[in-house]
Amino acid sequence: MRRSTWVLLGVLWPTLASAEPAAWSRSYAAEARGDLPSALSALDGDASDPYLLALRKGWLLYLSGRHTEAITAYQQAIAASHGAIEARLGATLPLMALRRWQDAEKAAGEVLALAPHDKTALTRRAWCLFNLGRYGEAEVAYRQAWTDWPSDPDLGAGVGWSLLRQGKKDAARAVFDRILAFAPDHASANEGQQAATAP
Repeated sequence: MRRSTWVLLGVLWPTLASAEPAAWSRSYAAEARGDLPSALSALDGDASDPYLLALRKGWLLYLSGRHTEAITAYQQAIAASHGAIEARLGATLPLMALRRWQDAEKAAGEVLALAPHDKTALTRRAWCLFNLGRYGEAEVAYRQAWTDWPSDPDLGAGVGWSLLRQGKKDAARAVFDRILAFAPDHASANEGQQAATAP
C-alpha cells in the first residue's frame, strides 16, 4: 500500500472509528437500565453525525433533569438540520419542564409551520397556551387536535377545561359529557364535569 494511502487512512481513522455503533448500543443499553450518566458518556467523542448526536444528548439530558443543557443540545440539533421536526419538538420538553411556556409555545408553533397536523405539537402548544392563561387560544388549539383525533379523551378534556376557564360552563359540561360517554373513567373529564356542574 502506498504511503499516501496510509496517510489518508490515518486522517480518516478517527472519523471512521467514531462511527462505531457499539457506542450507541452501550448508550441505549445504559438508558434501558436507567443509567443516564453512562448513556451520555458512552457517546463522548462520537462525531459520526452531529445532528443525531445532539438529538440523542438532548433527550438524555432532558431525562436527567438537566433541562437547560438539554435545550442547548436540541438547539444544536436544529442548527445541524434546519428542516427537522423532531429536534424542534424535542426542545419543547425541557422548555415545558422549566415552565418557559412562551418559549415552548413558540417552539411548538415552529413545528406546526412545518407539519400543521402534528398531534404532539398541537397538544403541547395548546397546553402552553392554557398555562399562559390564553384560554380562548388554547380551546382553538385543542379543538384542532381533537378534530384530527376525536377518540382521544385527553384532547377533549383540554377543550372542556379551556371552556371552563373561560366561564362557559354549559359548553364545558357538554364536552365532558361527550368524553365520559366513551371514556367513563377518564379522571380529568370527571373532575371537569364536577367543576362544570358545581354551583
